[in-house]
Order: sequence, then structure tokens, then C-alpha cells
Amino acid sequence: MKERIFWPATVCLISGLKAGERLQVRLRPIAEDGSARDWRTSDWVEGVSSVDVGEILEALDEEIRNSCALHGLKGGWFVDKTGKAYIHEALIGDGVVSQNYSVKLNVAGKGKPHEAGMTLGVEGEHSKVEFLADRFKVHEAASSIIENAVATSAKTKIRLGDEMKQAIIDAVRESDLFASLQAKIDAQTASVVGLQQAMHEAVNDALLNALKPGGLLYKR
Repeated sequence: MKERIFWPATVCLISGLKAGERLQVRLRPIAEDGSARDWRTSDWVEGVSSVDVGEILEALDEEIRNSCALHGLKGGWFVDKTGKAYIHEALIGDGVVSQNYSVKLNVAGKGKPHEAGMTLGVEGEHSKVEFLADRFKVHEAASSIIENAVATSAKTKIRLGDEMKQAIIDAVRESDLFASLQAKIDAQTASVVGLQQAMHEAVNDALLNALKPGGLLYKR
């Protein structure tokens, strides 16, 4: 195995050795252009791997402290590369498991803090999902948008955006029920107009008959 040690480094760590293992390496200087002189017998250097477990434990301790697994355990839970989930301090009693998982995002924009997050929880036979945000969007094929939705087990309040309102209005107008109601309204309107016209004609005929000779209004 060849490895370059760049100046001014004077130490090279070789890992994977057993404690007290003896090995030989050879070193020679290499110019900046990559040229090097021929090897010499004096280039060989013999060394022994360290038997001080303190250094090894110190290196392992540093790796463990910087590992994602330890940070996950401190935070409550994590999932490793194999897909196994680890939960820290999960409450288990009488067959009841209670644990919450939260993801939060805090952003400050123009001096004003904004917070968004999601919480998933299971306690006994009940599960819950909570969302924290100022605005909710649901993207579907119709590109519908639902704003400021608040849902509970008892009721659901939804304020529809302009696009959703227009989509609902268009759907109602194009429905068969709306067409049937519109036809009935048109028929009733036509009936009222016809009745008004008939009454107008009846009044005119009565006045004309009253003004004729022998009528009630003749020569009065």
C-alpha cells in the first residue's frame, strides 16, 4: 500500500493493527513534480503498534460521541441503517405503550419567528396526529387548496380558498340537479309572467267593454 505524507506532517496513523503488532515501512522524499530518487536500504523503518488501550478507548469514545446513534438516543428515538427503530424511555405498562414523535421547524423571517411541526403519537388504543402551521395546502389533481383547516374528533372547520370555492360553484352549476332546479325556476317564472299578462289583458278587456254603448262607464 502506498501513501503520501505531505509536509509538514510528521505522523501517519495506520489503523487495523493488533496491539503490539510489529511491521516495517519504508519512506523516501518526493519532489513537487512527483519525481523521486531510487529506494535505499536505509529507507526501511521498523515500528510496533501501540499497546496503550487508553489511546484506543479515547478514539472510540470520540467516534461514539459524534455518532448519529448517540444523538438519536439523547433525543428520544432513531432508526439505524438496517431499519431498526430505537426508543429511549418509552412508557410500557399493562400492555400500554405511550410514545410521541415530533418534528419541528423554527424559522425567523423579518424579525418574526415562525414555527411548523408534526406530532405522531400512540397511547393505548388511541392514536393522534397533530400539525402546527399557519397555512395548509392539499395538492390534488384538481389543484385544490384548503386554508387554515382545524380538525377535531367533534367537528371540522375549513375555510376554502378562492380556487376551491370556484371549483365547487362550477361543479354545482354543471350538475343535473342544478339544471333540474333551474328548469323549474324558469317554468315558474314563465308562469308568473303569463299570469301577469293574462290579468293585464283581462283588465283592458273589462275597461273596453265598460266604455262601449250600454256599458257601465258609457257617457259617465
